[in-house]
Amino acid sequence: MTTLHLNASHTDDQRRKMIFGGDFFVYSTRDAVAALCAHANGMIRETFAGLDPETAQFQFAVEEFAAKIGPLKSRFTNDLRTKEIIRDILAAFGHDLTATYFDVPRLRVVTSDNFLTAGVGYAYKAHRDIWYSSPESQINWWLPVYDLASERTLAFYPKYWTQPLPNTSEGFDYNEWTRVARTTATTQIKTDTRNHPLPTEPTDAANEMRLVLKSAESVLFSASHVHATVPNSSGKTRFSLDFRTVHLRDLETKAGSPNIDNRSKGTTLGDFMRAADFAPLTNVFSTETMTLKSA
Repeated sequence: MTTLHLNASHTDDQRRKMIFGGDFFVYSTRDAVAALCAHANGMIRETFAGLDPETAQFQFAVEEFAAKIGPLKSRFTNDLRTKEIIRDILAAFGHDLTATYFDVPRLRVVTSDNFLTAGVGYAYKAHRDIWYSSPESQINWWLPVYDLASERTLAFYPKYWTQPLPNTSEGFDYNEWTRVARTTATTQIKTDTRNHPLPTEPTDAANEMRLVLKSAESVLFSASHVHATVPNSSGKTRFSLDFRTVHLRDLETKAGSPNIDNRSKGTTLGDFMRAADFAPLTNVFSTETMTLKSA
């Protein structure tokens, strides 16, 4: 049974264990999360120079819009202040910053009316993050910059927590993705030709669960949950933020969520950094042997 917890007061250890069992955790706005949204909002509004960011897409040709979004997304991800606020968020949620690692945060931009659905505006089809070579011990953090509506949010499919979903993950190699696909994202405008792992049969629409959150509210869930971008028909662009965390002890003990249908190659763990000081996870953990390095 999948349970949704609202503003729960569990410790990080308790919460991780429950997320590995399929549960969702939803939180109202906290100061550190609001600071991350404010940081992103400042960059977004600077990019669109006086226009309403949620409707700015209608003022540009799709190529012009994509040319603005690419540098914006890169700037947010690589900004030191972004990482510092992520550290503040993890501290506020009770994480041990010396044992918690996070990957680079992303700003997602999902336009309305099929304006830009490829490349930097790719609308993700139903997938598990583990199909993209994420570890089973990964926890996803997702939050909107601006208030959501059911027509512009994230959809989950809890049915597939215990039921395999036929997919093409066997053709996904993370090393190849980082070498080729990431660098070509800005060139994908009309069609996304990158090798995304996809379901090979339709998902059960009757099982779809949509979360409608306000700005700076957040949801935490397992990398093994099937989820997808809702096709945006709201008339407004969706701006959201996400990042992922792993705990060193979970990697050491191989704790995590079940893997019932993933066959991807490689691992994303090389992207993770320690919350305390942003030191790479690879300093202490071998992504080749998937074991802790000797002291």
